[in-house]
Amino acid sequence: MKEKLIINTNLLRKESEFRTKSCVVEKAIGVPHAEFDELKRHPLRDNKLIAENVDIMYCDRDDNYHCLLIYDEEQGDGLIIESEGTSYARYSQYISGAKELVEVHQNPVILLTNGEKKLYELLHEMTDRIAKFSHSGYSEFSLDDVLEDLDGNFDDVKKMLVEATAEILNERNDIKSVKINDPDIPFQPDIKVEADSVNEDLSEEIEMNMTM
Repeated sequence: MKEKLIINTNLLRKESEFRTKSCVVEKAIGVPHAEFDELKRHPLRDNKLIAENVDIMYCDRDDNYHCLLIYDEEQGDGLIIESEGTSYARYSQYISGAKELVEVHQNPVILLTNGEKKLYELLHEMTDRIAKFSHSGYSEFSLDDVLEDLDGNFDDVKKMLVEATAEILNERNDIKSVKINDPDIPFQPDIKVEADSVNEDLSEEIEMNMTM
């Protein structure tokens, strides 16, 4: 059985409105669990990291809070802080999953499926190769030639597209199963998809659009 998602936060009773502020993370710092736990338990005590970064924390003319984010390297939660010139967490908020937010922001590719990662890497290899030759005086490029130079072809690209499409479909709640067919067998569909349920009205609409 899949483990339940656990979010560390505070629940407020009968809150009439949630007013948020734009918080710009100027710096994110990971610390050991014991150090973060000490900050979490005593946010109003002077803190060395807050004191060292006091200059990056302020509120600008557009009411954006420029903050320091300190997070637990082991458990992942964090505190976002605007100390307003002090060495303690004068303005702060607990951020569940802060470490993951930082890692995704720094490297968004980690959210991609395997198929998407392959396409992402190939695109960067192609653009790097084109940029390299453009500095040598070339200005016109054929993607076929660039792929061939990288020991690839459009069949390889199609395989990546099929794999990425199947993986994304597999993550959808409304799709029951996805199967990739053998690309070496001719005259067959690339993928076979079974939905959880079929909408007859929608099926007729799609069929009509495809035959027009």
